[in-house]
Amino acid sequence: MTCVANVTKGRQLVFLIRDALDTVWEIAGGIKVRGYQFDNPVEDTTSSSTTGEFEESEWVGFSKASLTVSGHADNRTGVADPATGLNIVGSERLLEVATTGNRCAKFKMLNLDSNGFIEGYFNVTGFGKSGDAKGVLTFDASLESKSDVTVSGAV
Repeated sequence: MTCVANVTKGRQLVFLIRDALDTVWEIAGGIKVRGYQFDNPVEDTTSSSTTGEFEESEWVGFSKASLTVSGHADNRTGVADPATGLNIVGSERLLEVATTGNRCAKFKMLNLDSNGFIEGYFNVTGFGKSGDAKGVLTFDASLESKSDVTVSGAV
C-alpha cells in the first residue's frame, strides 16, 4: 500500500505564486498557519475654529496588505498536486523571489474549501526555512503588498 502526500491537507489553504514568465499559478506550499492584516491610514485635519481638536479624518489614498504564511516545504518539485492539478514548485520559487531581482511576485493565498483568496503583487520581506530532514522542512514568509490586492470570500 502506498500513500500519496498532498500539500493541500489541513485547513485546505495553499500558497500560490506565478511562474517566472507570469503565465500560470504554481504551488509554493500548503499553509499550516496564516495571518493577514490590512492597513488603511488616515490623516487627521484641524481648522482654526477647532484649535488642537480634530475636525475630521481623511483617508490618505494608500493602503497596505501584509501576509504571513508558514507551512511544510514540499520536496515534490515539478509534479502536479492531485487536489488542484497545479504544478508544485515548493519553497524554492519563493526563495528565488526573496533573494533575486526586486523581490516581488504575484502571490495568491487560496482557501480550497470556500474558494476565497487574497491575491496581488507582494514584496517578500522575510523568508526562512528550517527542519532536520526531508519531509519535515518548514518555511515561513512575510510579504507586503506592492499594489492593490484583491480579496474574495473567506480565506
